[in-house]
Amino acid sequence: MKVTLRLEPKDFDRYQRVLDAVAEVNTISGSKARVTVDDHTRPLIVLPRPQPGSDPVLGARHLANDLPERAIGLVIDRSIPYKERDALEAAGLSWFDGRGAIHLSWPGTFVHIDHSSRRLTSSGSANYDGPRLGPTGIRAVQVILGSDEWEWTVSQLAEHAAISVGQAHNVFRAMEQNRLVHAIGRGPKQRRILDDRRAALDWLSEIDGARRRPVAAATYLYSRTERDLVQRFAERATDATMTYAVTGAAACNLLGAPVLSRITVTQVRVSGIEPAEALSQLGLEHLDADDAGRGMNVEVWSDVGQVGTYGAKEIQGVRIAPAIRVWLDLQRQGGRSRDAAQLFKEQFIDRA
Repeated sequence: MKVTLRLEPKDFDRYQRVLDAVAEVNTISGSKARVTVDDHTRPLIVLPRPQPGSDPVLGARHLANDLPERAIGLVIDRSIPYKERDALEAAGLSWFDGRGAIHLSWPGTFVHIDHSSRRLTSSGSANYDGPRLGPTGIRAVQVILGSDEWEWTVSQLAEHAAISVGQAHNVFRAMEQNRLVHAIGRGPKQRRILDDRRAALDWLSEIDGARRRPVAAATYLYSRTERDLVQRFAERATDATMTYAVTGAAACNLLGAPVLSRITVTQVRVSGIEPAEALSQLGLEHLDADDAGRGMNVEVWSDVGQVGTYGAKEIQGVRIAPAIRVWLDLQRQGGRSRDAAQLFKEQFIDRA
């Protein structure tokens, strides 16, 4: 069987590296896009992937609705999650995955080649027999998913996440077992390629959500506005040389992606010290359970493994946890904060 994809020059240049992933497919550039399987040729239209966070079934149907008669709609990307693949196929569309897979289908013609990793079992992505991720491992995955890089060596991850080479190896091993990365090359230069960022975010959310809630201490800090509150806390923490990072909804506001109309409690992670001791060093009252329910506006969380303080960035004098940690901490709070977490993820984290 001979398969040829002829793409318009702009699409050919954009996807050339992706198209090299399936050796059985010949790709060329031409003025009119065509797909040919043996002696059967059809017009070809390259389609965009559905928007991040949208329903893959509805997105695929929307793409298929506007196709001209006899034209083959083809979605091309370096990584297409299995849920999207299934949705595209159900809508009568074709796809090309840069991990080494292609699906072409129209009446009388069917091509399906897949050299990529197979899908997970239905038991769930977090249920596997292999290395489990502790706080430092979670921090390393946050570093991977918070970066624009798709290729990593063990030593690079160890350096970027401030973990040992052995810990970095275990992180990659866990991700490989869950079909989230695959290895290329051998020896010290072996690289891991991130296959499915969105699936990896879901996997990380499962793992992080299964961990115990951080130890916390409640307090009250007088302020005129929410912005004034975090500024006053930051000034006290800086004076006390305390390692901290604002997280949750307050961090979303500081990042320019507000998700709640009103923030009643601001969450702050502190590293290397118990929350109650942190309040003492900051000169803030430690409210007991009854008082906390009535008047607290700051909740200090322990930052085990530096999942929130490592990689924090400073905006207008306030340290903010990495965006993925902000999302995870919002999810952990449940209720309307979980809805806010999804909105923040769609606005600030998801990338095509």
